[in-house]
Amino acid sequence: MKDVEQWTPEGSERHQSRLGRQDWLAIAFVVALALLFLPIVVWKTVWLGQGDVQVIFRAGWAIWTGYPLYQVTDHHGWTYHYPPTLALFMGPFADPLPGYTRPFWAFPYTAAVVVWYGLNVLCLFLSSHLWASALERYRPIAGAQQGFLHGPWLLRLGPFLALLPFVGVTLVRGQLEAFLLLLVVSFVILYVENRVISSSFVFALATAIKVFPIAFAIFPLLRRDGKFLLWAAGWCVLLLIGLPAICLGPEATLDLYRDMWTEHLAGMLSGSMSTRVASEVSPGAYANVSVGSVLARIAAGKAFFQSSLPFWATAIQYLFDTAVVAAVTILGRGGFWNLRERQPARGYPLLIAGAVLLAAMPLMLQTAKPNYITLAMPLMAVFMVEAWQRVGQQVVTRSMIGWIVIAWISVLLVELRWDWVRVVGPVTWALLILGPASLLLIREVSIEPTAAAAQMRRSSLQVPGE
Repeated sequence: MKDVEQWTPEGSERHQSRLGRQDWLAIAFVVALALLFLPIVVWKTVWLGQGDVQVIFRAGWAIWTGYPLYQVTDHHGWTYHYPPTLALFMGPFADPLPGYTRPFWAFPYTAAVVVWYGLNVLCLFLSSHLWASALERYRPIAGAQQGFLHGPWLLRLGPFLALLPFVGVTLVRGQLEAFLLLLVVSFVILYVENRVISSSFVFALATAIKVFPIAFAIFPLLRRDGKFLLWAAGWCVLLLIGLPAICLGPEATLDLYRDMWTEHLAGMLSGSMSTRVASEVSPGAYANVSVGSVLARIAAGKAFFQSSLPFWATAIQYLFDTAVVAAVTILGRGGFWNLRERQPARGYPLLIAGAVLLAAMPLMLQTAKPNYITLAMPLMAVFMVEAWQRVGQQVVTRSMIGWIVIAWISVLLVELRWDWVRVVGPVTWALLILGPASLLLIREVSIEPTAAAAQMRRSSLQVPGE
């Protein structure tokens, strides 16, 4: 990596606080909420057959028993769309097609659902804790402790509670957002700490599960971090090609990737999905929150479930994605990257940029549902810390409460049968509200070191006694 300094925290003191009775009550409430929600998830998943979890469980069965991975279906008739590596990881959760024997190493389906739920909850809480700890190191919490929770505990539980409806949808659907949240958060923190080998491995692991974390390669690319990119490329080859080749053989691995590309990925990237894939991901459904999906739905005046997005909507989607990445890049210059100068040493601007890009992912992915909004948890924590810095108190501000109310109402509107409301994508607009403040924050933290350096230069040029 050329001309890069070690990332440094803004403050050396780590904020400490003892738990009080109210803190314990709040934590007990969240834990009880997670436990009470478990029977609902089991009932909806096992008895009502809702959610997506059986897709990846059945993929785990197919890849380890030789059944065609990209042809196996769950009870909905849905197929598997992700890289073979994820299916290999799903071996302990393998769920066979009716009439086939369950492998001896796999959990029974109900037990698999319970274990999967527990892992999701653990990933959510661990993500929140790791991110809050990083913010405390790189942006020490200022102001007096006020209100129901002390700052550090509010910083950990607040984002979870603020996005509670979206977290609930994530847990019910049984998708992979909780795991990806933990991996991307870990990657950003490890990269800020200049731990190249571990950060590149976590980055590659996230990419091996779902493709979209590859967007975060923009950070090492901008910083001209060749060492990281080489390590990440090596880990990606190992996880995406080497591991399947070892487990299944080189020829079978090549066939799997050919099927993945021709039957799924090519159509999703181009917007020209087959009728079968379009009916499974339903890019024009009311629940889809991406910008292209919302615009196509508004133009049609209704939802559509068995056809891909129009070409113009796909083009607008990619233009929006490009604009988001370009905005983060341009506004972050001087904060987390430099064009010719030595790369900045402060880690906080990169944490902000990572949180903003992660929160934007639901708007950038054509088939994102409300459960993807869970990825905005790090951005919620950032807004909390910045609000505390401005008001001088560790409190929940009116603007926070206002956005939470809007977000919760947007979820309820999607569940109602008012098609004239659902067609305009209320969840999408709730998330878009955060855009201007997010981008402005990137710019603010990026120009701070530049302004400070300029002030120091001016001070050094002053003549003593003047």
